Amino acid sequence: MDKYKTKMTINKWFSYISLETLSESSRQTISQFNRYSKKLTFKKVLKLFLYAINDETDSLRHLDQQLVNPNLKKVMGMESISYSQLSRALRKIDPSVLMDIFTQLLSLVHEKTAVQSKERVFLIDSSTFSLNKTRYPWGTFRPTKSGIKLHLKVCHMKEGWVHPEQFELSHASEHDHDHLNVFINEKRATYVFDRGYL
Repeated sequence: MDKYKTKMTINKWFSYISLETLSESSRQTISQFNRYSKKLTFKKVLKLFLYAINDETDSLRHLDQQLVNPNLKKVMGMESISYSQLSRALRKIDPSVLMDIFTQLLSLVHEKTAVQSKERVFLIDSSTFSLNKTRYPWGTFRPTKSGIKLHLKVCHMKEGWVHPEQFELSHASEHDHDHLNVFINEKRATYVFDRGYL
């Protein structure tokens, strides 16, 4: 999908997220977020970061520079934004709300792609993200750096039907095999993973 089409379809992507039907605690958290944000509402922040992820935007500075594009400004409903405002907004987002949204979208995927369990193939792998040792001392990894590990389970049902099914976060120093039992949780399914999980 090229960048022009991405900018035109971001609202369609967002239409699958129903903030009004999230849990009570998530709705309250979003309300608190919006109360202290004049320009960047929770919905606008989420749209911006969804766009940035899809566009593989390099940094918050790069994201604020992209808002010179009139099409993107129109879709996002804002004229400009500074990287410092984006940084503050990112820090304010409660991860539990994002988890609630992920669960909501996953339920929608299950409804629209109902198939026999024998057709389900799950791919499991992990990715390590290095972090600054001074700012994130809790992320045990190596003597000179911190880090976290994302363990991801992806459902591959048939050609073109792929979606994230489950994920876990751990310290980067933890071995993959400590997390395998969390993902092997469905009968009559095929699991594919590398030897690191054994």
